[in-house]
Amino acid sequence: MYGKYAQLWRISDDFWDVWKKPDADASAFPQSLTGQFAKLAQWSAHVEPGHWPDADMLPLGYIGPKPGWGDPRHTRLTADEQQTLITLWSIARSPLILGANLTQMDTFTELLLTNPEVIAVDQHSSGNKPVIQTDSTVVWTAKGADGKQYVAAFNIGETEQALSYDWNELGLSVANHTLRDLWQKKDLGASTALKVTLAPHASALYVVQ
Repeated sequence: MYGKYAQLWRISDDFWDVWKKPDADASAFPQSLTGQFAKLAQWSAHVEPGHWPDADMLPLGYIGPKPGWGDPRHTRLTADEQQTLITLWSIARSPLILGANLTQMDTFTELLLTNPEVIAVDQHSSGNKPVIQTDSTVVWTAKGADGKQYVAAFNIGETEQALSYDWNELGLSVANHTLRDLWQKKDLGASTALKVTLAPHASALYVVQ
Protein backbone atom coordinates (compact mmCIF):
# COMPACT_ATOMS: atom_id res chain seq x y z
CA MET A 1 0.00 0.00 0.00
CA TYR A 2 2.70 2.49 0.99
CA GLY A 3 4.67 1.89 -2.18
CA LYS A 4 1.80 3.37 -4.16
CA TYR A 5 2.51 6.79 -2.69
CA ALA A 6 6.23 6.95 -1.90
CA GLN A 7 9.59 5.30 -2.51
CA LEU A 8 11.07 6.26 0.87
CA TRP A 9 9.40 6.42 4.27
CA ARG A 10 10.82 8.24 7.27
CA ILE A 11 9.98 5.81 10.10
CA SER A 12 10.85 7.79 13.24
CA ASP A 13 11.63 11.14 14.76
CA ASP A 14 15.22 12.40 14.40
CA PHE A 15 17.78 9.71 15.23
CA TRP A 16 20.91 10.80 17.09
CA ASP A 17 23.94 9.21 18.74
CA VAL A 18 22.02 7.73 21.68
CA TRP A 19 22.19 3.99 22.41
CA LYS A 20 19.21 3.80 24.78
CA LYS A 21 17.00 6.28 26.57
CA PRO A 22 15.92 5.94 30.21
CA ASP A 23 12.80 3.82 30.65
CA ALA A 24 10.98 6.83 32.08
CA ASP A 25 11.68 8.87 28.92
CA ALA A 26 8.79 8.20 26.54
CA SER A 27 9.54 11.12 24.22
CA ALA A 28 10.00 10.51 20.51
CA PHE A 29 12.97 12.89 20.21
CA PRO A 30 15.73 12.05 19.93
CA GLN A 31 15.23 8.52 18.70
CA SER A 32 17.73 6.00 20.10
CA LEU A 33 19.51 3.15 18.36
CA THR A 34 17.71 0.52 20.44
CA GLY A 35 14.43 2.21 19.56
CA GLN A 36 15.13 1.79 15.85
CA PHE A 37 15.16 -2.00 16.15
CA ALA A 38 11.42 -2.04 16.81
CA LYS A 39 10.69 0.62 14.19
CA LEU A 40 12.57 -1.18 11.44
CA ALA A 41 10.90 -4.47 12.37
CA GLN A 42 7.48 -2.83 12.03
CA TRP A 43 8.28 -1.60 8.53
CA SER A 44 10.14 -4.66 7.25
CA ALA A 45 7.07 -6.12 5.54
CA HIS A 46 6.84 -3.07 3.27
CA VAL A 47 10.42 -3.18 1.96
CA GLU A 48 10.68 -4.14 -1.71
CA PRO A 49 12.70 -3.11 -4.77
CA GLY A 50 12.36 0.64 -5.16
CA HIS A 51 10.84 1.17 -1.72
CA TRP A 52 12.79 1.63 1.51
CA PRO A 53 12.36 2.55 5.19
CA ASP A 54 14.39 5.61 6.16
CA ALA A 55 15.77 5.16 9.69
CA ASP A 56 17.46 8.59 9.40
CA MET A 57 21.06 9.68 9.04
CA LEU A 58 24.18 8.05 10.46
CA PRO A 59 25.51 10.26 13.32
CA LEU A 60 29.07 8.96 13.08
CA GLY A 61 32.53 10.46 13.21
CA TYR A 62 32.74 14.16 14.05
CA ILE A 63 29.31 15.78 14.29
CA GLY A 64 29.88 19.48 13.83
CA PRO A 65 30.43 22.38 13.59
CA LYS A 66 26.66 22.92 14.03
CA PRO A 67 24.81 19.71 14.87
CA GLY A 68 21.05 19.69 14.76
CA TRP A 69 21.07 18.51 18.38
CA GLY A 70 23.63 19.12 21.11
CA ASP A 71 27.12 20.58 20.96
CA PRO A 72 29.78 19.77 18.35
CA ARG A 73 31.27 16.39 19.27
CA HIS A 74 32.65 13.07 18.16
CA THR A 75 29.81 10.57 18.09
CA ARG A 76 28.73 9.34 21.51
CA LEU A 77 28.31 5.79 20.18
CA THR A 78 31.02 3.27 21.04
CA ALA A 79 32.86 1.35 18.32
CA ASP A 80 30.60 -1.70 18.83
CA GLU A 81 27.48 0.47 18.75
CA GLN A 82 28.60 2.14 15.52
CA GLN A 83 29.07 -1.24 13.85
CA THR A 84 25.65 -2.30 15.16
CA LEU A 85 24.17 0.84 13.62
CA ILE A 86 25.58 0.13 10.16
CA THR A 87 24.68 -3.57 10.42
CA LEU A 88 21.06 -2.80 11.33
CA TRP A 89 20.60 -0.14 8.64
CA SER A 90 22.12 -2.52 6.05
CA ILE A 91 20.14 -5.66 6.90
CA ALA A 92 16.94 -3.54 7.03
CA ARG A 93 17.79 -1.75 3.76
CA SER A 94 17.63 1.75 5.17
CA PRO A 95 19.47 4.34 3.05
CA LEU A 96 23.01 5.03 4.29
CA ILE A 97 23.01 8.82 4.63
CA LEU A 98 26.00 10.12 6.54
CA GLY A 99 25.55 12.91 9.08
CA ALA A 100 29.20 13.74 9.77
CA ASN A 101 31.88 16.26 8.94
CA LEU A 102 33.82 14.74 6.01
CA THR A 103 36.75 17.12 6.53
CA GLN A 104 37.41 15.50 9.93
CA MET A 105 36.86 11.87 8.98
CA ASP A 106 38.82 9.44 11.19
CA THR A 107 40.16 6.09 9.99
CA PHE A 108 37.71 3.95 11.99
CA THR A 109 34.68 5.79 10.60
CA GLU A 110 36.03 5.61 7.06
CA LEU A 111 36.54 1.85 7.31
CA LEU A 112 33.08 1.43 8.80
CA LEU A 113 31.47 3.26 5.90
CA THR A 114 33.43 1.76 3.02
CA ASN A 115 33.15 -2.01 3.53
CA PRO A 116 31.86 -3.17 0.11
CA GLU A 117 30.55 -6.49 1.40
CA VAL A 118 28.41 -4.78 4.03
CA ILE A 119 27.19 -2.13 1.59
CA ALA A 120 26.10 -4.92 -0.78
CA VAL A 121 23.67 -6.17 1.87
CA ASP A 122 22.08 -2.73 2.07
CA GLN A 123 21.96 -2.29 -1.69
CA HIS A 124 21.15 -5.72 -3.10
CA SER A 125 19.42 -7.96 -0.54
CA SER A 126 15.72 -8.85 -0.40
CA GLY A 127 13.23 -10.50 1.93
CA ASN A 128 14.76 -8.62 4.86
CA LYS A 129 13.10 -9.43 8.17
CA PRO A 130 13.71 -10.10 11.88
CA VAL A 131 13.45 -13.79 12.80
CA ILE A 132 14.51 -13.63 16.48
CA GLN A 133 13.50 -10.81 18.82
CA THR A 134 13.97 -10.89 22.60
CA ASP A 135 14.80 -8.26 25.20
CA SER A 136 18.51 -8.75 24.57
CA THR A 137 18.91 -10.57 21.24
CA VAL A 138 17.85 -9.74 17.69
CA VAL A 139 18.55 -11.73 14.51
CA TRP A 140 17.62 -10.62 10.98
CA THR A 141 17.91 -12.56 7.75
CA ALA A 142 17.78 -11.57 4.09
CA LYS A 143 18.30 -13.13 0.69
CA GLY A 144 21.22 -12.42 -1.60
CA ALA A 145 22.11 -13.43 -5.14
CA ASP A 146 22.95 -16.99 -6.23
CA GLY A 147 21.29 -18.67 -3.26
CA LYS A 148 23.18 -16.65 -0.66
CA GLN A 149 21.58 -15.78 2.65
CA TYR A 150 22.53 -12.92 4.95
CA VAL A 151 22.30 -13.22 8.73
CA ALA A 152 22.77 -10.31 11.15
CA ALA A 153 23.01 -11.03 14.88
CA PHE A 154 22.76 -8.36 17.58
CA ASN A 155 23.33 -8.27 21.32
CA ILE A 156 21.28 -5.32 22.55
CA GLY A 157 21.72 -6.37 26.18
CA GLU A 158 24.17 -5.22 28.82
CA THR A 159 26.16 -8.45 29.24
CA GLU A 160 28.13 -10.70 26.90
CA GLN A 161 25.95 -13.30 25.17
CA ALA A 162 26.68 -16.59 23.45
CA LEU A 163 24.13 -17.03 20.66
CA SER A 164 23.39 -20.44 19.17
CA TYR A 165 20.63 -21.12 16.64
CA ASP A 166 20.11 -24.06 14.33
CA TRP A 167 19.68 -22.91 10.74
CA ASN A 168 16.05 -24.01 10.63
CA GLU A 169 15.33 -21.67 13.57
CA LEU A 170 16.39 -18.84 11.27
CA GLY A 171 14.34 -20.02 8.32
CA LEU A 172 17.27 -21.59 6.46
CA SER A 173 17.53 -25.17 5.28
CA VAL A 174 18.94 -27.83 7.58
CA ALA A 175 22.41 -28.27 6.14
CA ASN A 176 26.11 -27.75 6.71
CA HIS A 177 26.29 -24.11 5.58
CA THR A 178 29.49 -22.16 5.02
CA LEU A 179 29.85 -18.73 6.62
CA ARG A 180 31.74 -15.58 5.81
CA ASP A 181 32.10 -12.77 8.34
CA LEU A 182 31.46 -9.61 6.31
CA TRP A 183 32.96 -7.18 8.82
CA GLN A 184 36.13 -9.21 9.20
CA LYS A 185 36.13 -10.20 5.49
CA LYS A 186 36.96 -13.70 6.66
CA ASP A 187 35.70 -17.16 5.67
CA LEU A 188 34.71 -19.20 8.72
CA GLY A 189 34.12 -22.63 7.21
CA ALA A 190 31.04 -24.83 7.47
CA SER A 191 28.65 -25.18 10.41
CA THR A 192 25.32 -26.78 11.21
CA ALA A 193 24.28 -23.74 13.26
CA LEU A 194 24.91 -20.06 13.88
CA LYS A 195 27.15 -19.74 16.91
CA VAL A 196 28.65 -16.43 17.98
CA THR A 197 29.58 -14.71 21.23
CA LEU A 198 28.85 -10.99 21.23
CA ALA A 199 29.92 -8.27 23.63
CA PRO A 200 27.23 -5.91 24.95
CA HIS A 201 25.81 -3.71 22.15
CA ALA A 202 27.83 -5.64 19.54
CA SER A 203 26.79 -7.31 16.29
CA ALA A 204 27.91 -9.65 13.54
CA LEU A 205 26.99 -9.91 9.86
CA TYR A 206 27.41 -13.04 7.74
CA VAL A 207 26.78 -14.37 4.30
CA VAL A 208 25.65 -18.01 4.47
CA GLN A 209 25.73 -20.51 1.62
